[in-house]
Amino acid sequence: MFQLLRNALKTIHSDKHWWHAIGIGGLCSLTVFGYPIAAGLIPEHMENTRKGFASPLPPFIDWSTRWLLGLFAALIDFLYYLMPLMVAVLVFFCASLLMLSQGSTEAQTILVTTFLGGMGSWWLVMFITGVSAVGRLIYVDDSGFERSLTGFPLREALRKGARGYYFKARIASLPLYIAPLVCALLLPPALDLGGWAGWIGGIVVTWLFFSALLYAHVATMLIYHAVDQDLAWSDYPRPQLGE
Repeated sequence: MFQLLRNALKTIHSDKHWWHAIGIGGLCSLTVFGYPIAAGLIPEHMENTRKGFASPLPPFIDWSTRWLLGLFAALIDFLYYLMPLMVAVLVFFCASLLMLSQGSTEAQTILVTTFLGGMGSWWLVMFITGVSAVGRLIYVDDSGFERSLTGFPLREALRKGARGYYFKARIASLPLYIAPLVCALLLPPALDLGGWAGWIGGIVVTWLFFSALLYAHVATMLIYHAVDQDLAWSDYPRPQLGE
């Protein structure tokens, strides 16, 4: 299983300047407007991988096209991660107003616990199913975003016969997220330095976090691409557009 991970890392590091693309992508991710530029690296690299050019990583040349590619790719995450959060926050806000009017402290505690537990569980399930990665596979495979912004990626991730393949890819990709997690844990101590040191440390750690996350996403998609090829030759190929 972890041969998939080794192959993905070998592919990335066969490009001697891989850290240029990752570092620039992490820098772009520091702003909301620049995040799609970094996110666009993933579908562009996947398209090259499908054509047999997995290395080197795509250079930052056509920024406008990459921004559009990244915007649509980011919408997949928005659909499955942020939109449920927005709905849950709305429900939580309305329920909180009702609890405040009744003055029930115990009910408010239960409501907060339910909200945090529910959202945490939802995000964990979405991460385990790898719905974002599956959505990006569909996005690149269809050469369009229509089907990837529906419930199809989730149904595909849970489809009988296919979910075992996707779960294997998710397990193989888990070590990739250790570095972003470490960077996230280092951010509070960096900010606690205070003054200019705190600002500089916070920015550097945040840049390292986004760079490590982009690296993890690129390697993860290489893993999912390999699994997707195995799935295509199995008895459970992914239904194509129009089927």
